[in-house]
Amino acid sequence: MSWFFWKDKRPAWVQAEEREFIKAVNSLQTLQTTPRGGMRIDPEELRDQILASRERYKILVKR
Repeated sequence: MSWFFWKDKRPAWVQAEEREFIKAVNSLQTLQTTPRGGMRIDPEELRDQILASRERYKILVKR
C-alpha cells in the first residue's frame, strides 16, 4: 500500500519512454529470465528487430 503514497515525479516524456521500452522488451518472443534476475535474448531475434527498425526509419537519415 505504500506505493499509493509514492508518486512518480519524473517528466511525462521519461515515463512514456520507459513504457515504450517495456512494451518493446515484452514483444520479444525469446526473452528468458534467469533465477538470479538476468535476461537472455536470442541474438538472431534481436538482430532481426534492429534491421527492421533501421529499415523503418531510414527515411529520417540523410547521407
